[in-house]
Amino acid sequence: MDESPTTGVDGATTPRLWLLVPSFLLGPETWRGVAEVLTMLRQEVVMPAPKPTTPRHEDHLAPWLDDVMSVMPDETPLKVVAVGHSASCPRMPMVVNALIERGYDVETMILVNGRFPEDEVVPTDRDFPMLDMLDNLVRPDDYLPPWHRWWGPMVEDMLPDDEARLRVFSEARPTPRAIFDQAIPAPKLPGEVGHAFLAMGDMYQPSHEQARAEGWAIARIDGEHLSMVVDPVLVAGTLMSLVCQAGNK
Repeated sequence: MDESPTTGVDGATTPRLWLLVPSFLLGPETWRGVAEVLTMLRQEVVMPAPKPTTPRHEDHLAPWLDDVMSVMPDETPLKVVAVGHSASCPRMPMVVNALIERGYDVETMILVNGRFPEDEVVPTDRDFPMLDMLDNLVRPDDYLPPWHRWWGPMVEDMLPDDEARLRVFSEARPTPRAIFDQAIPAPKLPGEVGHAFLAMGDMYQPSHEQARAEGWAIARIDGEHLSMVVDPVLVAGTLMSLVCQAGNK
């Protein structure tokens, strides 16, 4: 399949309810531009802003899931598209499962530049270099610094615009180190739920290849980890195209 974004989105402009879930290390500003584009295209959009957990929490997943679900309307006639970015990608099957249990008609789950979900896997068990990095970053209070401070000058490549960096990174907060030691459930979803993966650059190439092997709808755009902020029109159009591709599989 051609993995380039397509401009033909026949059927994609059917009104849907889009749940745009940011990385739990950032916030909804990462999706703001895409939400504005989707809204102009007659789509409905909700964006959660989960409150951060603390090192005192034994469970970091349940409070996050509650906050994600809290932005959903009590009921909707629209099909739902659930989109997760980066660190939230492994959690998205859990989100979709909760949506289905509460009666929403989930059409598609789309993962954007994140790790491929695996049931009951601890994030650091699949990425030992990440484990070393986190252990080197952790503070005496058991928090990690805000996400953008992990990468030094690389953040300027991700977001060259000063105003965009300020807007997006102002939502980053210190994160409990223990979050990355909790196993994440990835329940198997019903066959009628479409699956798609959007790669932005090569950062998550293994996940992109796994999605291809699993028969998911896939697309790749040239860019960086926060391309949805830099080029929301391209990302929004690609997401809408992926909904159609996933529905045809």
